[in-house]
Amino acid sequence: MGTVTIQKQDFAQTLARGLSCLEVLAGAALPLTCTEVAKAMNVSRAAARRVLLTLQHLGYTSEERGVYASSPKVLSLGRSVLGKNSLWSTVAPEVIALSNQFNEPCSISVLEGLDILFVSRDSARRIYSARLGVGDRLPAYCSASGKMLLSLLPEKDLTTVLSGVTLPSRGPAALRDVRALKAALRRVRAADFALAVDEMEEGTISIGVPIRECDGRAIAAMSVASHRSRRSPAYLKKSVLPPLRAAATRVEAIVRDFQDRKWTAF
Repeated sequence: MGTVTIQKQDFAQTLARGLSCLEVLAGAALPLTCTEVAKAMNVSRAAARRVLLTLQHLGYTSEERGVYASSPKVLSLGRSVLGKNSLWSTVAPEVIALSNQFNEPCSISVLEGLDILFVSRDSARRIYSARLGVGDRLPAYCSASGKMLLSLLPEKDLTTVLSGVTLPSRGPAALRDVRALKAALRRVRAADFALAVDEMEEGTISIGVPIRECDGRAIAAMSVASHRSRRSPAYLKKSVLPPLRAAATRVEAIVRDFQDRKWTAF
């Protein structure tokens, strides 16, 4: 599930640009002009235009009055990952049960660069300014799940991910200094759980634990989030962490069984 190093001659730049364009449009709050897409992709306007027109021809983007947006057809690309027979839909009952237990949002996320991507989520309450669901992203460095997953990266990979980045301003307690963030991640790794307090937004708190494959590699993180008007960090550690870890252990068993059945089918 990690990235793969390939030879230059095996890299399909056109495909990479198409996927990059879809990611840019997916992350935009509003439709974008061709010039804005080109800037976000770091390519020329002509190159961005060719990609946008190709995606529009294939039905993955739509254009109106000079601005572009993703079309509903894009959802078909993730159907095999998030569909009813996928791994993450299989573990959804565990997510829902934990959310119901505390009447708080519970989710499972995977790491994509410096973001976490929700692959399973049950939102009993909305604690962030935006309502979040499966397929949405949040910055990893200021979320409990993200810090958990970043902490478990090999040092070389973590350095690569954080190299040259500027961590944007989020909540008042978010760490924007890379050296301080690395030190915090070492503490998270030792504890094998992560807390985020006032890091995503002021008042938000969350706690996350890893979900591991048979070989011990973390492939995702499971978290419960709340607001300081309802819960305290101490409450999360004392009352939420044990059931969260138990739920993550059950999810790990489902993951391993799912993977065993997948490979047995071959």
